[in-house]
Amino acid sequence: AALAGPPAGAAVSRRAALLAGSWSLAAGPGAAHALFESPTQATVQKLATVLPRVQSLIKEVAEVERQRAKLPPNNEDDAYVLRFSRSVLEPLAEPMVEAGAKLGGSAPDLSAAFGVHVAELDAACRAKAADRERKELEEVESSLSGFLELGKRLKYDTTSRDDINSYSGSTGILYNKFLFRAG
Repeated sequence: AALAGPPAGAAVSRRAALLAGSWSLAAGPGAAHALFESPTQATVQKLATVLPRVQSLIKEVAEVERQRAKLPPNNEDDAYVLRFSRSVLEPLAEPMVEAGAKLGGSAPDLSAAFGVHVAELDAACRAKAADRERKELEEVESSLSGFLELGKRLKYDTTSRDDINSYSGSTGILYNKFLFRAG
């Protein structure tokens, strides 16, 4: 009887506690995410990560606008901006409104302006008007910059987060010109 081990009830309760603890962490990204940072902080970092992408897209749209003065419009240019708007900017509108309510000040106005300009960007892409696309992207950039400035004043971390999709540490190795030379 001495070799039987711990009582069965004690083992079950430890297993149950371990299972309950691991389940609460694995319940979803929001559950584990809440242990480390607030949803407002996560939204601010997402906005900070998107801002350089919006700024680079403004330059591309300005180049397309310049080319359209001489060349016929290319539908793929507008489709690219539309896909960016729908996949990157539109999903940020709702979290930005929620974070804006918590930040206070001019944040709710900036988040509302962001949503309006994203909707106008969609209309400009459908109209194939590069000048309107550029104008709306500049307004989106202005809303993002103002929101991030307010977040910075309130001591939120406004540095962009490098995720796996924007990791560029291995490009020197992967796209080395000597790697692809024949002979």
